[in-house]
This record gives sequence, C-alpha cells and structure tokens, in this order.
Amino acid sequence: MTETHTHKRFPDRLCFLLNNPVRRHLNPPDRLIFKLGINNEHTIVDFGCGPGFYTIPLARVARRTIGIDVSSKMLKRTSEYAQREAVTVQLIESDGTAINLEDNSVDLILTVHVYHEITDREKVLGEFSRILKPDGRLAVVERTRGGVLSSRFGAPIMQLEKIANELTTLGFVCHETIKNGDDSALIAKHKVR
Repeated sequence: MTETHTHKRFPDRLCFLLNNPVRRHLNPPDRLIFKLGINNEHTIVDFGCGPGFYTIPLARVARRTIGIDVSSKMLKRTSEYAQREAVTVQLIESDGTAINLEDNSVDLILTVHVYHEITDREKVLGEFSRILKPDGRLAVVERTRGGVLSSRFGAPIMQLEKIANELTTLGFVCHETIKNGDDSALIAKHKVR
C-alpha cells in the first residue's frame, strides 16, 4: 500500500547543520509556528525533532511540547538545548510505530523534513491518528521547491499530491497547504472515526 523511502535518515554526526544560527536566520521556526496558529492551549508533538530546531520554539508557545526522534543522540541535543533556553519539553525515543502517549491527547503533530524518511508509514500514521484529538491536525512539512543543490544537500523535493494521496489512503483528509519558503506544510485531519 505504501512505498518505502529511498532517502536515508539524516546522520547524527551532522546534527549541528539542523540547529544553528544561520538556519534560524534563513528559516525562522517562529514563522511556521505562527502560520500553524499554535497557542498556549495546545499539546504539540514534534515528530523527528532532531536537535530541537522547532521543539524549543514550540515549547515557548504551546502548553505542552513533546519531541520524538528515533535517535538518542538527537534527543540528547534537544535536551541540552531545552536546558540552555530554560524551557520544558518531554522527549520520547521512537520510530513512530509505537508512541508512548495516551489516545486523543495531542492537538498537532508536526513533521518537518521527516515524512520522506518514515519507513512504515501505515503504522506511523495509525499511531498519529490514535494520539491525535478528534479535531487534531497533522502538519507534514516537506521541501516542494528548490534547485538541484538544495535537494542534494538537504531534504529531497517531494510532490504534495503524492503525499496527499498517501495520507488520504491511510485515513487522513488534507484540507490546507501552507507555503513556508521552499517548503510546503500539508495540513490534514484524520477522517471521522
């Protein structure tokens, strides 16, 4: 039903590229957070949080922020960043096929340049559907524009239609697209249960 990815997971040894002042200047995380309408009533999951580029700014705005990553090294970097910035985040090590969170407990799941790395999308999206509140949203952010070099040294360029079709097949309804630089955020909700 779903195809496996061909793009390798971002290497832990290069995590400094994911969270640094240059990236924050070129692509401020607060810009996307604002566009998503996140506020202090929300519980947010940053899935594939890496070293916390979005996690820490989310923690400044949301009621509860949970960073999930498959890499313990990335989570350690997120924890150190959270301590430096004096914010509280919950961190979970998981590939997404089993997420240690209660049913219907999350307002928004944010995945930034991660969807293309998910191997078992059917299981992961099933978990997303389980932990999302009935009116919860999934924001899949992927690169949809850019030159040859941008995809060679970063996330691959993906077609929104392909992502939307797969999300629809796996139980979500796509209802909005938000442009964010060379990225697009596809906003989806799970179908009525």
